[in-house]
Amino acid sequence: MCIHLGGAILLCAVQVAAISGIDFSARFIGLGAEFAQRGVLRYTLVDEGELVSYRERRLADLGLEATRDKVSFFQGDACNLKPRFTGYDLILAANLIDRLYSLAQFLDSVHERLNPGGLLLIASPYTWLSEHTPREEWIGGYKQDGENVTTLDGLKTHLSKHFKLVQGPLEVPFVIRETRHKFQHTLSEVTIWERNS
Repeated sequence: MCIHLGGAILLCAVQVAAISGIDFSARFIGLGAEFAQRGVLRYTLVDEGELVSYRERRLADLGLEATRDKVSFFQGDACNLKPRFTGYDLILAANLIDRLYSLAQFLDSVHERLNPGGLLLIASPYTWLSEHTPREEWIGGYKQDGENVTTLDGLKTHLSKHFKLVQGPLEVPFVIRETRHKFQHTLSEVTIWERNS
């Protein structure tokens, strides 16, 4: 089983029994559920000003038609997940950790959601902002006693008790379209952690 937390789509290339998509935003969850149910999602993209273009995506065009019944969507809080969300082989936390109000709470308990040997994939640009995460909850991106404390340092501190780092850090670019002429280019740092047996 796979679980996805955060703002990106999880596609499993392996045979899986079930995939759970969890996001704090009811709107995002609604779109995912609609896509799985109808097999098509129609949306608009801003071109410029008030001008938009109309688009659609089909599960069949993405080669995902056969897996649509394996995906379930839930609204949830990554820092306070319900007990039923356990027994996963893979957790993808994409563009999530620097938006949590208590990242330490998430990191210190995420092992309880994974099977032994399961993988935790974290992808983040580490955009620490007090409007999302109170400054005292940051696990990196600051100086302590005159020394830099990186988010990777903080991840190692919180995850090393239950995980080993098996890959990364890797820089993975992604692009967000804002208008037809404006795009946001970001580098996400990706780390993959294996839960201890």
